[in-house]
Amino acid sequence: MSCERRVGRARFTLTEVLVLALLVVLLASVLAPAFGRPWRPRRKGDNCIGNMRQIAVALQMYLTDTDDRLPPSEHRPEVLAYFNTAPGGNGWSLEDCPRARQANPYLRWPVILDSYLGDRDLWRCPAARLESSAAFIIGPEDWLSHLQLHQGVWGSGMGFGPCYTAWPAGWGGDVTDSVTQGMAAETGFVQSIGANVEACDLEMRDVDDPRWYVVFADAGYWGEDFGTGVLAYPDICALECANSACGWADWEYCTWAVDCGLYDFAPADGSFLLNRKLRLPYARHGGGVNLGFLDGHVKHFRSEQLIKESPSMGDPERGKLRGYGPWAPTSDCIFDPSIPTLY
Repeated sequence: MSCERRVGRARFTLTEVLVLALLVVLLASVLAPAFGRPWRPRRKGDNCIGNMRQIAVALQMYLTDTDDRLPPSEHRPEVLAYFNTAPGGNGWSLEDCPRARQANPYLRWPVILDSYLGDRDLWRCPAARLESSAAFIIGPEDWLSHLQLHQGVWGSGMGFGPCYTAWPAGWGGDVTDSVTQGMAAETGFVQSIGANVEACDLEMRDVDDPRWYVVFADAGYWGEDFGTGVLAYPDICALECANSACGWADWEYCTWAVDCGLYDFAPADGSFLLNRKLRLPYARHGGGVNLGFLDGHVKHFRSEQLIKESPSMGDPERGKLRGYGPWAPTSDCIFDPSIPTLY
């Protein structure tokens, strides 16, 4: 008795043939446009939210190495004592700005996370109208002695001083001595994704809900200013004080105003602050911005939604978002509970 079994030849039915043909046609229609376009290499850094995701991942790696403690601030007594003398002019005190931390170029978050990222261009967003450049660059590693030695050179008379952000040598690109060469906007390190340095020294366990604590965001003219108005509209200068009731209209004194075209949209009667439609052209990404959170995730927020989800001077518990200054536009730009807010 033979164990052979005859295998019949497979046949397709007419219905199966028609379905297969339809699938081929559909697949061809989808792929044809892609094959018809010339291939272009992806420009490095053109995905802003992708860049921020990589930065957020770098911070998680850093937190793993530091037992869930965020980057440090400046605590050395000799450094604090020096800056408490308000060197460089203007009579600034440590209460006016965290000068000791800002003057230490090695406490910048991009500097601290550099070894985890390996690409400084990730801090740049091509969609940005306003960007922060490495303005005050200190060459020697002993930055404090360098500032003390040149105290008569740097300061308010030079347009930068103790409240400006310092960077180490190499972060200025072709510019190595900003004291004499000025800002490095064209040739140096430029940052348009900001880091929330107000979270310095913070431990994860001290944060109620890391899912809503903002540590990275689209930044404008200052890479570390995390007030609500700056986060919601990073390409507008001082939105929360942009009205005639301030005694001056912000855009009249903002050096970036002309470049951004704010004169076309910013009447000095305060309507720019009141009218959301006038602000819309300055939302960075399709009416919104990107935020990176302490737990490592990144999310796109509509600009007006961000404002509604932010604390306010009148209601510190308002909204879900945390980690930055409250929304505080009032009729005189100085919060007073008796004065109705403009928003």
